[in-house]
Amino acid sequence: MPRFNMQALQRSFKLAWPISLQNVLVTLLSMIDVIMVSHLGDAAVASVGLGNRIMFVVMIIILGLAWGVGILSAQYFGAGQKRRIRQAIIMGLTVAMVALLPIIFATYFVADDAMALGSQDSNVINLGEAYLWITMPSLFFVAIIFVFENALRALNQVKLPMVFSAVAIALNIVLNYWLINGGVGIAALGVEGAAWATTISRCFHVLFLLYILAKTKHILYPRIKDFIVLNNKAEWFKLVKLVWPMMFSFGIWSLGTFAYQLIYGRMGTQELAVMSMLTPIEGLFLSLFFGFASACSIMVGQNLGANKFDEAWATARTFAIAAPFAAFAFGLAMLMIQDILFLPFAALPIETQQMAKNVFVIIALSAWIKVINMTLAMGMLRAGGDNQFCLFTDTFGLWVVSLPLTYYAAFHLQWPLFYVALVAYSEEICKAFLFGWRVASKKWMRNLTIPKEGKEGKEGKEGKEVTKKTEETVTPSNTNSYK
Repeated sequence: MPRFNMQALQRSFKLAWPISLQNVLVTLLSMIDVIMVSHLGDAAVASVGLGNRIMFVVMIIILGLAWGVGILSAQYFGAGQKRRIRQAIIMGLTVAMVALLPIIFATYFVADDAMALGSQDSNVINLGEAYLWITMPSLFFVAIIFVFENALRALNQVKLPMVFSAVAIALNIVLNYWLINGGVGIAALGVEGAAWATTISRCFHVLFLLYILAKTKHILYPRIKDFIVLNNKAEWFKLVKLVWPMMFSFGIWSLGTFAYQLIYGRMGTQELAVMSMLTPIEGLFLSLFFGFASACSIMVGQNLGANKFDEAWATARTFAIAAPFAAFAFGLAMLMIQDILFLPFAALPIETQQMAKNVFVIIALSAWIKVINMTLAMGMLRAGGDNQFCLFTDTFGLWVVSLPLTYYAAFHLQWPLFYVALVAYSEEICKAFLFGWRVASKKWMRNLTIPKEGKEGKEGKEGKEVTKKTEETVTPSNTNSYK
């Protein structure tokens, strides 16, 4: 077998570029809010950045649920079971709505306290509280978007989610400019205008997505008879067993990223403003490679669901080799055009801009480590349902290693922001070793579509006949796909 599967890499480009472009657009959504309030000063940038980071914690937990739905969908697709994909969507959305309701309700009572954790500036706290009150309810829309998008990608339909995101973000830009600065009978709303623009565009995104799926009679659009799955304890057990460690792992990680933001915020409003600028820029970088991690997950998941374990391993090995080299080269390119990247923030104080450019050097030269971790964890380990190991690794690398070191560097050694940000990358170094070891062990390679009988894995599955019984059958040639 060849050591480098060029055919798999070529196929991944077809899957990856629409996903990457879509995630770039989604990252731009939060970046646009920061850019378009930058003329209002450091406090406005810091409040929007911190508010987005608080929402990010909840969004990532929901993404963990949606990613689980996507993993099941990919394996059901590989096994030829389309009705179970729709049922996984219904169960995933049910869990998301039940989980979000108390969180969003609590926001109206604790938003100011949450902001106060990350800043002692009363102006930042007040602006951020108003931003959260308006934007948090939009997480209901985000949950619907995440679940359907991951299911669509599992069927190799990656262009449709990209179109939805592009339209929604174009609307968000227009609304941002109008509501932040005022005009046509609307007073300038500042930070609150950015919040309303985000919420309205997300609502439109959901309505547009559901309308197209219903209009085209898409195979993912739920039928009445699919809701019977809500009474199926076995399916609930399978879903919960898969997604709870994933949601918890994503939650542990997102809380950790919020803890970083709290450290930067306590260092000062200027430091918080700098990291609020750089976080979406780094997000743009990672978004470009998120598509390849997603493509890896889809391809590996489909192969595992079809019991093609040799092909799954060849695909995983190819991505593991290609990802870090491509990411490092792209990081060098970003460093060369950093002056262009910082043009939207020209209204900020010169000192703030210079501090941001210094820290950006770390991001550009070290982001490849985050890319390899994203590829190994999301593209391979989670594709085989190895979520508990990912949970352990995320928890250990973030909470045991990196955060204590970062806190010590910031407040005991009192190092400047540049060195504090550098210490924060200890998390990625630790995780790279653990994820790499686990992938090489092949213990994560499991078929999740059939009952577990003994030890799962390559050795336990090869040569095993699997009888698939289902009411409906789907193959790539009869998906009635809308691309």
